[in-house]
Amino acid sequence: MSALDRKVKSLQRRHSRAHVFFLVFILGIVLAIMIGVRYYVIEPVRMQDNSLYPKFKKNSVLWMCKLPNCTENIVDGDFVWGVMRNQDNMVRRVLGVPGDSITITNNGKVYTPHRNFKWNGEDAFIETRSIYVPRKGDTLRFDQLNDVEQDYLISLMHEQNEKFYIKSSLWQGNREMAIERIGSTKLGNRLVSLQEIDYMPWQDRFLVELQIFLAEPGNTPIHIKRELYSAKDSSKISFYVVPENCYYLVCEKSSHCADSREIGYFTKNRLIGRANKVANKFQKQLDDKIFKAQKVVKSFIKGFFKKDKKKPQKDKDKKSKNKDATKT
Repeated sequence: MSALDRKVKSLQRRHSRAHVFFLVFILGIVLAIMIGVRYYVIEPVRMQDNSLYPKFKKNSVLWMCKLPNCTENIVDGDFVWGVMRNQDNMVRRVLGVPGDSITITNNGKVYTPHRNFKWNGEDAFIETRSIYVPRKGDTLRFDQLNDVEQDYLISLMHEQNEKFYIKSSLWQGNREMAIERIGSTKLGNRLVSLQEIDYMPWQDRFLVELQIFLAEPGNTPIHIKRELYSAKDSSKISFYVVPENCYYLVCEKSSHCADSREIGYFTKNRLIGRANKVANKFQKQLDDKIFKAQKVVKSFIKGFFKKDKKKPQKDKDKKSKNKDATKT
């Protein structure tokens, strides 16, 4: 068989229907694998804000592993991708894992079983508080929790669609006071409404208690007591069994950032993925190269426009010199 015949047969095979179908089939398999990896294995997530600055800047890309072993083996310091209760996605750093006890002081010092550090700019904790991060199956007794933990438990119960209502009462030591006394206190420039006291954040309740304490005689502490009741039969809810492992997630940026300090615990089913260290290392190197290239291009464009501005000035100087020469 001549070389020309072999070439003709090869071309015929390439353009045959079977060959085209085979190529389309292979491309379909590759595309299906890519889609499967994208949605079930690892996914790029773009940072929408500077909540993790300086570790990750706004518009940085983080690769998140979505495999079960990634979301089940989360440890302190990991960056995780989760969903807030309003269904917004966010990326936050793990400060506490199930079973941890965290203490945050009013001057920004943080103590955990894994590390201690100074959190510069932290202003959510106006008083020192300790927080227990519950495990699945833990029984939390409402009257044994501090004010922060009570807020977090109420948020957790709302997330789990528990139907209940809150009754608040005002106490000075063992003596119950009229709840209407709260209406004479202020937050900022406005009077406190009795309708808001049940779901008021712990910081505001603390300030209300402090105002009443300073106005009342004696040194007995003031306390706003809250009790939970079932919406179904009005029975008192004394304890709650935690249905899932909980995590305490925070921003690197200390203020004006929605994290566990404001929202409460993040349950495991709200965590979509965990940052893959290897992929993000390569991504950071790529981002650094792109950033340097952008700087070079910007400096080149600036220099180019500066030269263009200088040329007309030189032309003006030459014309003025020529005019002076003609006058003389």
